[in-house]
Amino acid sequence: MTDPFSEDLTRVRAAASERHLDPGVDKTLLRQAPDSAVASLSRGDSDQPEPNTSAQVDVGTVLGGRYRLERKLGAGGMGLVYLASDWEVQGESFAIKVLNPQVLAHPEALDLLREEVRKTRSLAHPNIVGVYSLNADRVGIYMLMEYLEGKTLDGLLNEEYGRGMPLMRAWPIIHDIGAALGYAHDHNVIHSDIKPSNVFVTTLGKAKLLDFGIARAARGRDQLFNPAVLDALTPVYASCEMLEGVEPDPRDDVYALGVLIYEMLSGRRPFGGRTAVEARQEKCRVAPLTTLTAVQNTALAQALSFERDKRTGSVELLLKGLAPSQPSLRAKLVFAGAGLLAVLAIAGVAWWMGELRSAPRKSDTYPAKLVLPNAERLIAEVRMLAETARKLGVDSGDPFFREGSQLLDTAEQRSVDGSVTESVQILTQARKSLSAAIRGGGRAARIGSETWEIDSTLDLCRQIHMTCTRADFADEAVRTVVLRPFVLDENGVTNDEFDRFVTASGYVTQGERVAGLYEISGSVAVFRSGRSWKVARATEPNGGTAYPVRGINFQDAQAYCVWAGKRLPTEDEWEYVARGTDRRMFPWGNDPRIPDSATQPRLLPISEQTSTGRFGRRGLGGALWEWIDGGTADERVLRGASWLDTNPVHQRLVTRRLEGPAHAFVDTGFRCAQSIDVWSDQ
Repeated sequence: MTDPFSEDLTRVRAAASERHLDPGVDKTLLRQAPDSAVASLSRGDSDQPEPNTSAQVDVGTVLGGRYRLERKLGAGGMGLVYLASDWEVQGESFAIKVLNPQVLAHPEALDLLREEVRKTRSLAHPNIVGVYSLNADRVGIYMLMEYLEGKTLDGLLNEEYGRGMPLMRAWPIIHDIGAALGYAHDHNVIHSDIKPSNVFVTTLGKAKLLDFGIARAARGRDQLFNPAVLDALTPVYASCEMLEGVEPDPRDDVYALGVLIYEMLSGRRPFGGRTAVEARQEKCRVAPLTTLTAVQNTALAQALSFERDKRTGSVELLLKGLAPSQPSLRAKLVFAGAGLLAVLAIAGVAWWMGELRSAPRKSDTYPAKLVLPNAERLIAEVRMLAETARKLGVDSGDPFFREGSQLLDTAEQRSVDGSVTESVQILTQARKSLSAAIRGGGRAARIGSETWEIDSTLDLCRQIHMTCTRADFADEAVRTVVLRPFVLDENGVTNDEFDRFVTASGYVTQGERVAGLYEISGSVAVFRSGRSWKVARATEPNGGTAYPVRGINFQDAQAYCVWAGKRLPTEDEWEYVARGTDRRMFPWGNDPRIPDSATQPRLLPISEQTSTGRFGRRGLGGALWEWIDGGTADERVLRGASWLDTNPVHQRLVTRRLEGPAHAFVDTGFRCAQSIDVWSDQ
């Protein structure tokens, strides 16, 4: 089967060739693409708004018949970045990078960039900016990416921390970058261009990495051209091996991260403006930073080794060596004389605050040796709470979260002003507010399928020779919701649990009343007489004791949950738990599994079902289709796919199946949910 991207790409390259583009062509040529341009890969429907016929990429241009460029966000050697709205999904925004025409002059680089984008799409991690697709349009090639509010680390350093960040302020960002790189390296993806402009710090303080694999793609398989021409590799952050064209290695990212950390903490690069090769030739050494301990300086220097064999072996080891410690000042004060005590206390304040430019302007009402350790401990604890809240996705609009964040900012400013006692009092309240937000605040969850996930699903359809269109997945529109605390049953309701309900209430299921259940044969529901949940239970080993109940319709499931003092979960709740923190597409991850005809699928007992998603819940996908409190009165929703449905498109955790609430199938079950005051992970 031909690849539509390749066909579009061929036409774009041909158009570029006609204009005699070369690596030195001016960016304005990108705005002169002919009107006989290729259609966007994202959408080719004739009923969609037509792209801008001027074929000029600028604010107001519509790409792929659906993405309108609203404003320019930035520019780099690889292209211009815009904020784009989606005409198909109202309220949805993306960042779009329109690649410069220089890229078209290097077909090898573009092919590799396509490979890298596909690889990056599999990296579902909270600290990696989502890259959804690489598309062709009449203006050339553009990348569809996740849109975020905030600023790059480069902007943050230039505007607020020209002389470097205090370690405690920098550490959450360093930790996020390290987590993203460690995850990528575990999936055999190397970034190859770590630098401040490729780190984005959101308004909530979370750091995210941009532009995975672009430098590697620009290098080409045989390093046929210099990636620096396209600003796809930044020499002062590149290891010697990267500059010399050696095959990329995770330790190249370790070196670049070391340069980045040194710059964050000091406001300057470890070797000034020299590249690693130049610094090696001049036998430069890394100057230790006064804000770090000897152990931390050693860890940073090892990450900046010129030779791979001597460099820190992984990002995790670098983070371990740099992790801030919390040394107690008490030990230092116990053996000090009375005349030295005040001097040590002031020095302790300066050490704790990192960026303090002078001694406190006023003395505290408590002895220094009691106040300082308490303040030091509190500020580290509250910062950690704020970071925990961000990682858990606590709603930024939650009143406790807003109050805690504002109090933390105020306390840090009071500390800089020298008001340590007041800072401690404010921090105590900030801790209470943030703890309340973490325990009971709403959590923001992104529900539905991203554009790249729909693209992957369409690819999967083609692989298994299914006919799918984008319209088939219109009910999976991505959106952000705020969830209140709830708990989802650890596993599907078992035969024994359902039997206790039936015995206590005298309830008779629909399958028993009509003496039969439905079964999907192909795409048709076929009635199988003589079946019920009791018959299904009897066919399982050991009387079905350890198996989830099946042959249940929506009304049966709802009746049980009400009897148990619970309720059926909403769609948003079920998906939030099932997809987990990494937003996995399938119960096992993001790579689809094409069914093996030699393998006979079977329903597993509860104890053997895999724990997936959040909170260690079992059987969310691949066990039974589960009834959800969603849909309409006439069409209720099933989620999760059963062991009988081996179609990999249906096995996606976002798949929705609509059925009549009175229809009971041989492979439908359920689990209950319950609203609570405190999240179950707290």
